[in-house]
Amino acid sequence: MTTEETDIKREHPKFISPITDFGFKVIYNLTNMPEMKTQLAFTNEIPLFMRLEEIASYSQLSPQQQIQYDDSFNNYLAVLGNEAYNKRVGFEQGIEQGRAEGRAEGLSEGLAKGAKVASVSIARSLKAMHIPADAIAKATGLTIDEINEL
Repeated sequence: MTTEETDIKREHPKFISPITDFGFKVIYNLTNMPEMKTQLAFTNEIPLFMRLEEIASYSQLSPQQQIQYDDSFNNYLAVLGNEAYNKRVGFEQGIEQGRAEGRAEGLSEGLAKGAKVASVSIARSLKAMHIPADAIAKATGLTIDEINEL
């Protein structure tokens, strides 16, 4: 067994070797190509895979084609970088928006509590002056039950 065959066997699961279905082998190569370190699987069995490797080999490209490939690959990396940047910026903007909404909600709740405390304080003062409960309710916005509990 050659070193190349040993490398292939190490890279591919053992359950693949007995399978002879051509379609499965094509799909296996396409889906696992990013993880393959040396060559496509099944090149000894299917000459098409060997030819694909020859065609796809970077070293087989002319200098002009290598420049085009490098440019294309760099553009691809730039797109990935932009997507990652946009996700990070969007995440940061989402956090800041959430904080702003939280501050606004907290401020609103605080103002409402403060207004309630002020109304209760005024109602106590008016009640101490023996002002009728219905007049205190109109002046403070409290219910008559709330005023009677003071």
